[in-house]
Amino acid sequence: MKTLFIIADGLAGRPNDLDGKTCLQAAKTPEIDDLLASRGIGGLMDPIKPGVRPGSDTAHLSLFGYDPYQCYTGRGVFEAAGIGMDLSKDDVCFRTNFATIDNQGNIKDRRAGRISEGQDQLEEALSELKSEKYPEVNVRFKRSTEHRGALCLTGSDLGGNLTPTDPHELGIPIPNSEGEDKGSGKTAEILNEITKKARDILSDHPLNEKRKKEGKLPANAILSRGSAKYPEVEPVEEKYGVDASVVAAGALYIGVARVAGMEFKEAEGATGTVDSKIINKAKVGLEELEKGKGVVFLHFKGADNASHDHDAEAKVKFIEKIDETFGWLKENINWEETHLSFAGDHTTPIHYGDHVADPVPALVAGPSVRKDQLEVFDEYSCREGGMGRFSGNLLPITMSYSNQIPKFGA
Repeated sequence: MKTLFIIADGLAGRPNDLDGKTCLQAAKTPEIDDLLASRGIGGLMDPIKPGVRPGSDTAHLSLFGYDPYQCYTGRGVFEAAGIGMDLSKDDVCFRTNFATIDNQGNIKDRRAGRISEGQDQLEEALSELKSEKYPEVNVRFKRSTEHRGALCLTGSDLGGNLTPTDPHELGIPIPNSEGEDKGSGKTAEILNEITKKARDILSDHPLNEKRKKEGKLPANAILSRGSAKYPEVEPVEEKYGVDASVVAAGALYIGVARVAGMEFKEAEGATGTVDSKIINKAKVGLEELEKGKGVVFLHFKGADNASHDHDAEAKVKFIEKIDETFGWLKENINWEETHLSFAGDHTTPIHYGDHVADPVPALVAGPSVRKDQLEVFDEYSCREGGMGRFSGNLLPITMSYSNQIPKFGA
């Protein structure tokens, strides 16, 4: 049997999202409701455990069946893996922003006006980065979307516990990084040196001269945060004995899945925003199952973007787009050999605009499921579902229905 694992980022909400309802309640979801009623079982899931506000990275680790308290090292490694950087246990990785520094040396814009062109040229210029004090340490930079990028330092005796050079404030100089231990102190020294060298390289770059003439903010510095060593995560093929693919658009989610040993597959028109053509993700996902993959993970991001933007209407529309995708999936999945699960990775209420610890609705559907009485999929109805309230592990729960989980003990 096969497993299709679908996560809608930031799906769940609170009753003050929209006229006394959550956005999931307000949205028209006949296809998801029908799937739950006809083939499924539902419940409420704490992505990590009750009372813990999950990050997207830690939530996904938990949903995949890993203990984030044991294996989570930080976000930087997932961002780097997600944009295609090859990583090893000797890497310390950072999320980066192109930023604008004014003539007084203070941070004017943390995103360089959300730069949208010329990043390849800046990446090429930053390929010159190296440490004079520690020349044996390899320095790599790679751009991502808009202002985003990743920086990786590769070498022995490097630590990942250091303070960021991105203060999340404006009008102050770039702070020096400081390490919390000997190895991290070495990493901080290198990061401070690299940060200064990047400013020297970028300040006189022709692209930035051109941007200034056009009245745009120059991308004349990089800010780094989210330092992380490569985590000790057992690949899903070793942990569960199956090959797996991920179909996603956001670097973070691709990165978590790649570190977990999943093969990334791109879908045309997948943007990671509310305008994403998520039907194409579903089509690629089923193609991967047909090619022999035992597990396929689909990630839909748009609901979370709308939540962070406090846009209830956009969130409702995106949830309804997900429902339309489920209508196509229901007609095209081989239900004799496939189990599907669907949930949010965390609750993101419209008014608060960030992740909270509230549990999320979850369902599993397929031929081996002991169906419950639920007919509606939302935060309220799923309280009465046959899965009860549980914490994380949704992927292994689903795989268990597909007889894909190794036995524990004799």
